[in-house]
Amino acid sequence: MQAGSFQLMKKMNQQIIFKLIHDRQAISRAEIAEISGLSPATVTNITRELLQMGLIRESREGESRGGRKPVLLELNPVGAYFMGLEWGIAEIRGALINLNREVIAYEKVDVESCHFDSFLQQSTEIVDNLLNNSIDRSRIYGLGLGVHGMVDPVRGYSLYAPHFKWRDIPVRKELEERLKIPVLIDNDVRVMALAEKWNGRNDFVLINTGPGIGAAIVLAGELYYGRDYSAGEFGHMTIIKDGPLCSCGNTGCLEALVSTDNLLHRYRHGLKEQISRQELDEEWMKLLDKAREGEEGARRIIGEAGEYLGMGLSNLVNLLNPDEIILAGYYTAAADLLLPVLREEVEKRVLTIPGRELVIKVTEFGDQVGAIGAATMVLQQLFNFQEGE
Repeated sequence: MQAGSFQLMKKMNQQIIFKLIHDRQAISRAEIAEISGLSPATVTNITRELLQMGLIRESREGESRGGRKPVLLELNPVGAYFMGLEWGIAEIRGALINLNREVIAYEKVDVESCHFDSFLQQSTEIVDNLLNNSIDRSRIYGLGLGVHGMVDPVRGYSLYAPHFKWRDIPVRKELEERLKIPVLIDNDVRVMALAEKWNGRNDFVLINTGPGIGAAIVLAGELYYGRDYSAGEFGHMTIIKDGPLCSCGNTGCLEALVSTDNLLHRYRHGLKEQISRQELDEEWMKLLDKAREGEEGARRIIGEAGEYLGMGLSNLVNLLNPDEIILAGYYTAAADLLLPVLREEVEKRVLTIPGRELVIKVTEFGDQVGAIGAATMVLQQLFNFQEGE
């Protein structure tokens, strides 16, 4: 066997064993050999290396099958750390997680400017703050980044970020040069979906809501990208042919009807030109409070949002037949107001079979979902073998 082939096989075996230890939480070497089909000698050698790397540790004794009780192996939570950043339209969020996906540190800041250099500077400051936790930096395996808009994860480029007015930005290269650590990037909504996928979900659509509207599609446990990595531009599905003008230049897009900024614009019959992101966010929460108090105008706006979004979701359900629709972003704060309207609209519009068992819910990760998902993108590299790595 050639040296390259041997190393490839060794890496595959290493990841098989590592994933088994992760999935079983505590497992003996003999059980690993039995389940994987690898020889006991191979299992012994690879687990010895993983122990030396600090990625696993010996825990308690297991049940004896006759003879000595086996020593069980488990992940070492402090053996590796993973950072995640979400570059959203309004905020930059960062998280540091360990091997058990426990959040060690989290930070978010308002976007100061849409200039790329500003994002680099703010991200550098967040990373420094995340690592100011007595963490051994040699244990940092890399940083994952979720970026608004269309992203090429293979080349590491932001292809088009409409709210930032970016085109063809080599994000990964710039971040790696600045931070001196490996970087992976993807669309911000897809990394949110990755956080949910790692909780065992296999067929779902995640909808991110706020100043922009986007979706990520997971089918049979795999993220769907489309030919040009542009799958999931849910906000630009046409709902009303001659509806309001969208930021993309078309009319009647879902985003033009249900983004938080457009809802506020209709509610206030226009917004002052110079209004900060923080003020817009405060206005959104005030709108929700007014709706809960029963104000007619606020309830009408929220009702329209539920109806229009429900129309868009019905199209997705009829097309994809997912198990779940998961909402993230600004609409999670309005779950009590919106979920009943969404469910009613979807039930009214979908075919009987696709909608029969559909679950519509909000993410359980709150506003950390993007940063956790981005960090998980790096974590999964330890488990997923991909030829050519």
